[in-house]
Amino acid sequence: MHRILLIAITLAVPSINQVTLRIPLPPGEEIAVVTFDQDRVSATDVKRWMLRQENAYYATPKVGYYGDRKNKITDIPKLEEDIKKTQQIVNDLDPSNYPAALTDVVQYLKDLQSLWLWLAQQELAFLKSGKLPQTEYNGVDLRMCEVRTSEDKPRMCHEVFHRWHNCAINTVGKQLGSYPKEKWKAFLDSFGIQERD
Repeated sequence: MHRILLIAITLAVPSINQVTLRIPLPPGEEIAVVTFDQDRVSATDVKRWMLRQENAYYATPKVGYYGDRKNKITDIPKLEEDIKKTQQIVNDLDPSNYPAALTDVVQYLKDLQSLWLWLAQQELAFLKSGKLPQTEYNGVDLRMCEVRTSEDKPRMCHEVFHRWHNCAINTVGKQLGSYPKEKWKAFLDSFGIQERD
């Protein structure tokens, strides 16, 4: 009986090591305000984990938009650099390097970044050699997104960078689904992290 009472009192008394941090969530101007117990989790881990939040760094593409540019050839070095950055992000998103409660969120972000990486690789191949994008990604049939060929180079660029890109992202995006908000919330709860809106 005394043990149960002691546990109940321990749970009812807030920790004296509660910390509230304001964590910038790049790439935008959003700031996460989080409160957590330093006895349970470190500030370093909280800051690192918050970059996996729905609107933060790992949930946004690192590949720029190349659709409105007139001279696509000058975009090749920039696109190659964006591809390197995205490949590094995909490599960083290894679920085994995170707490088990964060596995589904990390895997979702890895799948999303992998899609953006693949799109950029397809677009780079088109810019370099004129090779048309593939009609399948990770088991998803993209034949409905197939590029209509033309001798008109600006028209072909529009086909690849607008029509094919948007069709592929929408088609694969339906299979990926939306960011797993419930899993994120459960993860935060498992470490006693409170995130304010």
